[in-house]
Amino acid sequence: MKNYSFRKRLFFGTLMLLMVALVPPFYFYDSTLREDIMLDAKDRAIKVLDTVDHVLREYGGDTDMAGTDARLTRLGESMGVRISYIADGVVLADSSVPFEEVPALESHGARPEVRKAMQGTTGVEVRYSTTVNKELIYAARPMRGVPGLPEGVLRIAVPVSIVKERLSRLESGMVWVLSLTVLASALIGFLSTRPLLRSIDALARTAQSIGQGHYSRRIREYPGKEFKPLADAINGMAHNIEQHLSMLVDQKGRLEAVFNGMNEGVMVLDCGGRIHSCNKALAAIFPGIENKVGITPIEATMKPELQKMVSHLLEHSDNDATMRTQMEFSGGRFFEVTLVPFTDPAGARRMVVVFYDISERERLEKVRRDFVANVSHELKTPLTSIKGFAETLIETPPGRPEQTAMFLKTILKNANHMTKMVNSLLVLARCQHKGEETDLAPVDAHELVRQSLRDVMHAANAKGITLANTLPEGDISVLGDRDGLMEVFRNLLDNAVKYSPKGTTVSVSMRPAQDRVAFCVRDEGPGIPEKAKDRIFERFYRIEQGGEPAAKDGSAGLGLAICRRIVKSHGGDIWVESPLDPTTGTGAAFFVTLQAVDKPDKSDKSGNDTVEQEANGNAGSDASTDPAA
Repeated sequence: MKNYSFRKRLFFGTLMLLMVALVPPFYFYDSTLREDIMLDAKDRAIKVLDTVDHVLREYGGDTDMAGTDARLTRLGESMGVRISYIADGVVLADSSVPFEEVPALESHGARPEVRKAMQGTTGVEVRYSTTVNKELIYAARPMRGVPGLPEGVLRIAVPVSIVKERLSRLESGMVWVLSLTVLASALIGFLSTRPLLRSIDALARTAQSIGQGHYSRRIREYPGKEFKPLADAINGMAHNIEQHLSMLVDQKGRLEAVFNGMNEGVMVLDCGGRIHSCNKALAAIFPGIENKVGITPIEATMKPELQKMVSHLLEHSDNDATMRTQMEFSGGRFFEVTLVPFTDPAGARRMVVVFYDISERERLEKVRRDFVANVSHELKTPLTSIKGFAETLIETPPGRPEQTAMFLKTILKNANHMTKMVNSLLVLARCQHKGEETDLAPVDAHELVRQSLRDVMHAANAKGITLANTLPEGDISVLGDRDGLMEVFRNLLDNAVKYSPKGTTVSVSMRPAQDRVAFCVRDEGPGIPEKAKDRIFERFYRIEQGGEPAAKDGSAGLGLAICRRIVKSHGGDIWVESPLDPTTGTGAAFFVTLQAVDKPDKSDKSGNDTVEQEANGNAGSDASTDPAA
């Protein structure tokens, strides 16, 4: 479709509007005028007929038809009409035909106007005459009782050409008026659009200037208030563009801040596969790389496999797939390297390389592998012992009952050890599975501590260890799962009794901490090395001293892992402080924080109850699983 100018579209639109507005009224007026003129012509014909009728009746006819024909001829010439006298369909006289030729005229009895006159009425018709070869308006009426004339029909005929000439003159005038109106309107429209077009051109030039970077340009003048919104829009556009440029500069600075603030190292390569830019995280991974822009990835990372991947993606421009790989760098650091090719606006093939540190993930994977290995090892030792003693009993009949009993006790001991470890693993797995779904309810802290102390009382009696409950008096409730918290306190107290020397004291205390309660299980056993303080909460981790395990009672090293998992599921925290006596390097205090239900009493009063080994104790709850060290 052609793109016509605004001026042409406005001109032709105005012209079409004028045509639509003027032509229908003109057509209607012309049709109405035609009808009115024709009716006027018929009335005139009847009036002429009346005049001729009056003349004939006034003066009568001549003695012969030749005289009558001459009279009718004079009347017709003076009035500009054709006059005929017809009797019984035969033309007796005709003003337009010589008298001697009248007898040769055909019968007019079938003419419509003559037939109406013969019936006694005045007939008016418009039709073409073959006699004079003209279109005429005929008017006829009966003539009776006129002296000197036979009874017949008087008919006059007025040429239609007279009517058409009149109508043509009127139509010509109307066409001229219409044409002049259209031309005048077109001229006025053309002249009135010139200021508009000049204003539009000025607006276009200003907009073009703004597009070329002259954002200070503004439209100051416009031809009318109708143009003010357009001028304001262009001025506002220039102002907004200027602001947007400032915003883009600001956003660029922010993007650079984000780019440099990312934890992942990012390397941007140009179309030649050389480093175009990098962020600070990458500079931390590869020190000095920020000063080596333009080098290849292999020069920066010393990894040939990375260079091969970069070259492959840059050479195969049809391949937009992202490539990933894992690489190990110095210091035991592992990174997941992602290569993302892209095409810049200029059509050049470029690339972004992202280095994501997965060292922690690899460490956790190693912990998982160690866990599997430890479980296998822990199960293999008792199973081997059980199998060996069982085979001995089967192959060698028991000779001495005491030897048989020793073998069976060894088998039972190893079976109990395996049962304890399996139960601990089940508890740990259950804690991991429940996670955030732990149902928490108010739990009496006094009851938890008293029942946990009761559970380890027998082991403490055997070593002469004193158990002390120093929780303050009053209602102390925490939000938690009762069975899970019982497992935590039982494990902590069991470990404290197990590793404490004979004749020492194991105590449980509490101190408020804002909306939480901090419990402390304190012992006087061997201290925990600094490097082991975090690892003791890992599964199967046991502190070894002098190359030998510190515990030789069959513990699997799962108790503290279970404690940490349960406490974390309660939204709390667990940690150890050791040694308590820096001079001897002994003593350990395990802290557990839990959500308090009622704010604990901050008074200095405390029960300081010493739990005597032979006391009956208070009521408590049973743990859901056997405690594990």
